[in-house]
Amino acid sequence: MVVQAGWGNTKSALLELADVGVEDEMRDNVTKAAAAALSSISTATESVKVRAVQGVKAGQNYLMDVEVGVPGSWTVDQTRAVEDLVRERVGAKVRGVKKVRVRFVTNSTGEPDFLDEFITGDVSGTTTPEEHDHDHDHDHKHSQSTDTARRRK
Repeated sequence: MVVQAGWGNTKSALLELADVGVEDEMRDNVTKAAAAALSSISTATESVKVRAVQGVKAGQNYLMDVEVGVPGSWTVDQTRAVEDLVRERVGAKVRGVKKVRVRFVTNSTGEPDFLDEFITGDVSGTTTPEEHDHDHDHDHKHSQSTDTARRRK
């Protein structure tokens, strides 16, 4: 029993140090608090809903991401009001949550997926967006020597 308890505590501590994702209970609590905040906004014609929740534990704190589906016709001002409401409600109702990032997508968007926030492909820096194609030579020795001669005079 002592070994089992020790292993449980060690495992929890290591997962905290590694900032591993949150447990299901925390995710469920955040989902419920966010859904309760959104229930006052949804109407028969416009649906606003929690689509996905994820987060990480950093020490004793939780940093949560909430994906909210809204109608595609909504403005930035409308989403900002929802963002403030969700952040306030989750912060007040779920102990330990210190940061809530709200991401908005349209209700018609496919399955919720936070993976599209990651940069994919080769980002080695071998190409630059400033590459250009033109017909002149980059050998500017002549103009440099002329400029140098002018400065000396």
